Amino acid sequence: MNEIGIIGFGQFGQFMAQHLARFFTVAVYDNADLRREAEKINVDWCDFETVAGKEVVIFAVPLKSFEAVLRRARKFLRPDALCLDVCSVKIKPLELMRAHLPETVEIIGTHPLFGPQSGRGSIAGLRIALCPVRSAQTEKVRAFLAGELKLNVLEKSPEEHDREMAHVQALTHFVARALDELHVEESDLATVSYEELMRAARLVSEDSWELFQTIQQGNPFADTKRRAFIEKLIELESRLSQNQ
Repeated sequence: MNEIGIIGFGQFGQFMAQHLARFFTVAVYDNADLRREAEKINVDWCDFETVAGKEVVIFAVPLKSFEAVLRRARKFLRPDALCLDVCSVKIKPLELMRAHLPETVEIIGTHPLFGPQSGRGSIAGLRIALCPVRSAQTEKVRAFLAGELKLNVLEKSPEEHDREMAHVQALTHFVARALDELHVEESDLATVSYEELMRAARLVSEDSWELFQTIQQGNPFADTKRRAFIEKLIELESRLSQNQ
């Protein structure tokens, strides 16, 4: 594997490209004209067909656009291409990849459990979920992620991933985004617990609405977790009212 194509050059696509460019020739494409951003990090800005024709193709697009991008890409893919995604959910995108990509291509799902904010200083030691679908290169990918990128690689089935992420990510992002939109303020009287809540709100403050939607609506188990949390808030409020 010498060449990687990244379809989708938003915040995470750019962040990912910076790290991969240390080891591979990276070509990128996005519907928006982001060639200047590509130049800044020394990766190749190319057309869609060229990027989709690389040895390794990483789809870094929002879930709502995922199926359309797969349909567009499939005719340009090499017969032996290795295709990966970086979606925050795994059941739906991997179902779509199986359905729309040629049977000859290899498919591995990934979910980096960090982003430009949480990985700003270093990504060493951070976690990434690996969900192999069909690939003879799973161990090679695992070795690269753990060795060169020094990530903590956790292999999960798509269902295991989404069940765990319903509370690990969907619930925490739901709470943190609510705090961010409430515009909670810094305080010199802040307790440790308050500072932790503020930190969570800051971490999601730069995430796009599309990412938030993917985390909440793309995970089939997230709705149950959110509803249980909201019901508990209502119950707590009711108990306080009764004890006045």
